[in-house]
Amino acid sequence: MSGVTSDRVLADLELTRGLTIQMLAIGTLGMLVGWVGFSAIYQLGTGDPVSLQFAPASFGWLATPVNVLVLVFLGTVILVPHEWLHGLAIRYYGGEPRYGVGVAHFVLPYAYATTDHEFTRNQFVVVLLTPLVVMTAVGVPLMLVFEWGWLVVPLALNAAGAVADVWMTLMALGYPAHVRIVDHESGVRILGRETDRPRSLSITSLVWDALSGAAVALFAVFVLLAVVGPFVLSALGVESLTVGTPGKLTYLFAFVNTPEEISISVGPGILSLGALLGLVYAFARSYRRGTRPSVHTP
Repeated sequence: MSGVTSDRVLADLELTRGLTIQMLAIGTLGMLVGWVGFSAIYQLGTGDPVSLQFAPASFGWLATPVNVLVLVFLGTVILVPHEWLHGLAIRYYGGEPRYGVGVAHFVLPYAYATTDHEFTRNQFVVVLLTPLVVMTAVGVPLMLVFEWGWLVVPLALNAAGAVADVWMTLMALGYPAHVRIVDHESGVRILGRETDRPRSLSITSLVWDALSGAAVALFAVFVLLAVVGPFVLSALGVESLTVGTPGKLTYLFAFVNTPEEISISVGPGILSLGALLGLVYAFARSYRRGTRPSVHTP
């Protein structure tokens, strides 16, 4: 790595109580999108919907708590490879990773991998994205080849946890490649030259952009499917069309237009589609906002 004098703090992100609640909100959107997305991939690849029934029917009333316990276990154990992969990338670039767990402001349980090592911008981007890329690239083929529908749970939670990593990646890319980035247990600090200009770094804006974008997208998708869709399908001579599995979160839309029946229905899949479009909109806005110099100096 080329040496750069890092003597100015360009941005310093600390995990405050307000930020913790916002992270929880944006992670929930990411989990919804991940759940429906990976469920749809599984169904397209295997022809069967995802089933999360782990306990046999012979367990009777115990089947439900057993299923819940398995889901909790899957949601917890995914933290281990996620943070280990962060640590592996840290070690690759010469850092010594430290691992830990905590509860941020008694609101959000979390695990972390951190180090005292300073990274270049591009190195830090690799550290951020390694768990999302590697676990998705490995998990999706395993899920399809072995028909392990239960992998949807850790994959979706991994994607939810990576929403903040994606956002931080976009923020980092708004800075010159020579900046140094220091990660720590409660935040991220970006260091640069005296001639570098600080930039906007706000997860609050990301959350509001995501929620408002999701609301607008949800309304637009509903109108498109429930109002415009039937006219277009009828004009094309389509008698029936179903997108998704009725009764599942992946159920998006169903249309029937026959002499015996005329019906239109919209399912919960529009929630995830709206959330996805909201996140895309928020990430795009955050990136554009992050490329503009801040009017305030830290």
